[in-house]
Amino acid sequence: MRTFARFKAIIDPIDLMVGQSFMREDIPPLFDEVFNPGNWNSGHVVLAERNAHILLVTLNKQGKAEDHRYVDHWVDATTFHWQSQNSTTPDSTRGRQIIGHEKMGISLHLFVRENKLTEGKAAPFVYKGKARYQSHTGSAPMSVIFDVG
Repeated sequence: MRTFARFKAIIDPIDLMVGQSFMREDIPPLFDEVFNPGNWNSGHVVLAERNAHILLVTLNKQGKAEDHRYVDHWVDATTFHWQSQNSTTPDSTRGRQIIGHEKMGISLHLFVRENKLTEGKAAPFVYKGKARYQSHTGSAPMSVIFDVG
């Protein structure tokens, strides 16, 4: 047990989950949280007590309302372009937390799936790892570039 405790102090257990698939309702337990559809059915979940933001991204926005077709995509293997919710500005609480997450001790976790459905059922998200803010443009919504991995 001591070895595990020392190991846990060096490596966050969530880091071992990179590349694994999770259904939406299986993500909260990774952060010692309980699934609540009102909170977890959005694409940006804030876990204030855990100093964590969870980004749940579906790349193919087909069938989404025009104002929810956020521009999310991989720029390259480790760079991700993410567009915030329409209410997020660089000066809003969430905007400031995204931009200054490292200084504030907030971890950003990126879960991505290609499509909402697979064979008529909800598709799982793949945990891509912790995201690090690089830059942003725009406001309401913000376009943010993250380094992932």
